[in-house]
Amino acid sequence: MSTTNPQEVWQVEVGGQVYEAPFAELGDWIGEGSLQPDDKVRKGNLRWIEARLVPGLVPFFNAKEQGVPLPVLVNTTEATGAGGEIVHSAATHNFPSPESPPVIPAEPAVRSTGVDAEGTATAHDPNFCAVHTELPSVFVCGGCGTGFCKVCPEAYGGSVRICPFCGALCRLMKEVVQKRAETEKRVAAIDQGFGTSDFFRALAHPFKFKASLFFGAVMFAAVSVGQSVTALGGIYMMVSALFCLMLANMLTFGVLANTIDKFAHGDLEANFMPSFDDFELWDDVVHPLFLSIGAYLSAFGPFAIVLTIGLYIVTSSVNTQMNSFQQSVEKIPGTHYYDAQRTVEQSEAVKQALGNVASAHNQQLEDADRAARGETESKPDESVSDRETREQEELWAAAQNSRKQELESVLGKAPDTRAKESEAMLQSFLALPAPLVVIGAIFFLWGAFYFPAACAVAGYTRSFMSTINPLVGLDTIKRLGGTYVKILLMSFVLVLASWFIGSILGAVLGAFDLPGMGNLPAKFIGSLFGFYLSVVFSCVIGYAMFKKSDALAIKP
Repeated sequence: MSTTNPQEVWQVEVGGQVYEAPFAELGDWIGEGSLQPDDKVRKGNLRWIEARLVPGLVPFFNAKEQGVPLPVLVNTTEATGAGGEIVHSAATHNFPSPESPPVIPAEPAVRSTGVDAEGTATAHDPNFCAVHTELPSVFVCGGCGTGFCKVCPEAYGGSVRICPFCGALCRLMKEVVQKRAETEKRVAAIDQGFGTSDFFRALAHPFKFKASLFFGAVMFAAVSVGQSVTALGGIYMMVSALFCLMLANMLTFGVLANTIDKFAHGDLEANFMPSFDDFELWDDVVHPLFLSIGAYLSAFGPFAIVLTIGLYIVTSSVNTQMNSFQQSVEKIPGTHYYDAQRTVEQSEAVKQALGNVASAHNQQLEDADRAARGETESKPDESVSDRETREQEELWAAAQNSRKQELESVLGKAPDTRAKESEAMLQSFLALPAPLVVIGAIFFLWGAFYFPAACAVAGYTRSFMSTINPLVGLDTIKRLGGTYVKILLMSFVLVLASWFIGSILGAVLGAFDLPGMGNLPAKFIGSLFGFYLSVVFSCVIGYAMFKKSDALAIKP
């Protein structure tokens, strides 16, 4: 509420001279005849207008003309509406309205003109024209809040309308009403707070734009599968995989930044996909990539440092174990540990090992025949048959291992080999020094906790420096308060859903798991769901930012 000051200074031009007086004294000037209807007046630095056009002075001129007592000036207030416009209530001005006819008292001096039985001034209804009171308002003054019909405001150009009373810009009534409705809706939504209903809205929002969801998911799945071309080897495949990674980041963080920015400013029905009508390499590819790098660095940067140190220690340990294993394998006759330059030699070794197996088998048959005739020379510790069986098993295992290594050198590592290596890697990590493991766990938890805040900062600031600055993210978390805890819980649900879908796809499509390339069908289908879940994650943060837009000082 803002109080209209009756002592506000107005300027009056009379006979070529300019005088200044508080607005409250202008009524006395009219009563004395010093101020005529055709004299020019103005408030502050506004343009000069005729005194008879000032709504607050019209009742005084009417009373002067009819010879009745002047209206009593009542100091009331005017309210500012939700959209910033002046809303006229029952006590809008500190003067009577121009269309209120003066009340001629039955008994002189019983009550003043322009004042009702309760002693308050009659208010002007902005829904009707202040001059032609029978016509509905088409324009509303943005300064004094007075309503006008289509012909009353002064026109400048095709759409500019100027208030004839105060000289301020007028706006269309329908625009004012629409803005007021949007403001009321926004205030009601913010007052409702962020909760489970917003999570379900986020789940449903991507389906409002089915075309964007379909093409975005297919594109994301294609570039995700394209990252597997590194298994083919070569510098060109590496560059192609890197380009696919950039495209994937363009989609995910482009969607995230666009959604959060639109939602935070109140556009809750906006398409989550950025508009590519005015495609620019920097805004649509490079900038989202930098935003993603900033978000990951600010959240998981410390953990990445600890992980690098741990990988170095683990790799050194694994290399030592592999060298030891290589030496033990090479002790077996006819086998060599895999070396890219000795592939042909390994093939010959396999053939030799298989020949040895066949010879041993023939020898075993001959020994069995002699044993049947009672010609076997028994050994004190081990029978010939048991010894030869053991040797055959060792030779066969060595041959199989050598063949497997040859195949993996061409097609990539088999799933069981990758599983064994992962198990060995995990055991090596668990064997790391305890302080390093604890610090790594703390930094990982920090990354999981801070990552939604980093994404939120990237979305509503679109600044790499703000995204990488943890102080901005911590301030955002502070402003969000308990809402951020809800964001973390919803994000955890989305992560579980992604893991569950990936596990099912891996089990159902396990037969398509190729060495080196991985399970391409499972990766493609999983990426379709992954894109949808990333859009839902963006919508969750967007709704939270909208509900906390006042705390975050985000203007609609």
